[in-house]
Amino acid sequence: MSTTHVSWPSIELFHNVVRTLAHLHELGRPFPSVEYRAKVKLHGSNCAVQITERGVFAQSRTSLLAPGADYKGFAAWVQAHEAYFSGLRPGAILFGEWCGPGVEKGMAISQAPTKIFAIFAALIAGRVIYEPAELRVLVPEAGAPGELFVLPWEGAETAIDFGSRAQLEVVAAVLEQRVIEVEHEDPWVKRALGVSGIGEGLVFYPVRVDGGPPSVEPQNLAELMFKAKGEKHRTAGAKVAVSVDPAVAASADEFVSMMVTEARLQQGLSAVGARSPKNTGAFLVWIVADVQKESVAELEASGLTWAQVEKGVQAKARAWFLSSSGAS
Repeated sequence: MSTTHVSWPSIELFHNVVRTLAHLHELGRPFPSVEYRAKVKLHGSNCAVQITERGVFAQSRTSLLAPGADYKGFAAWVQAHEAYFSGLRPGAILFGEWCGPGVEKGMAISQAPTKIFAIFAALIAGRVIYEPAELRVLVPEAGAPGELFVLPWEGAETAIDFGSRAQLEVVAAVLEQRVIEVEHEDPWVKRALGVSGIGEGLVFYPVRVDGGPPSVEPQNLAELMFKAKGEKHRTAGAKVAVSVDPAVAASADEFVSMMVTEARLQQGLSAVGARSPKNTGAFLVWIVADVQKESVAELEASGLTWAQVEKGVQAKARAWFLSSSGAS
């Protein structure tokens, strides 16, 4: 019986969560009141370790890995510590960021002494676990590799009443300031690794919904989770990190400039592995799919269709990828 790759769900921006909940409200579901906690968003690669009855398997965001078909050394690292992982609970999938020198550039975490695997969630029997104390039970410190971490909560709880537009605006401004502070200096990297430098942003997880525990099924969780990145790391050219409404483009060209950012292009380059003419097709497929997936709200708000912008998205991405400098 073969092992199947299991993807971590895509995490939306705040305005997409607002939009989704407004749509569900129109269908008869009440607006929820949600209390959130945040974890730092490390600039690395989404990877995971599957613990099965048949053994331990490493995976990237999109595929299963092996030392002979690796991604930035993650499979080799998992194999080196197979004895530890094989002693953990069978059926668990440990999701985290593989980050550090040689994974991504320009961040505090990039200056770490070595690559690390920072776990932010686990999936067991269809249930997502992200409470740090629960994760630490699954991934005990005793015998763990020194490069293995469990990300803690960062900052105080934030309560959001999605039925109150006024409160949404206030909360967005507060969270915006928190993201600015993280971008100025990543607090977890400074505490855990002693490295000072910029951070990418925050990911917000629901810890209570309408006074009770949240649903931890992946689909329900995806409706409420959201991410917020600092200005240097946004894959969409929004003016702020946390907005109640999507950004509006006045034209197709402006939409392309807004959505095909340096951060997104660099992300696509990391996904295909190298700036080489033979990778052009794969790079364009990745960029087009990523922009189309993440721009539904922006297209709608701008009164544009995908057909009006797709060629422009491809043209800008192609020119950037084939340039010698990597600048658009």
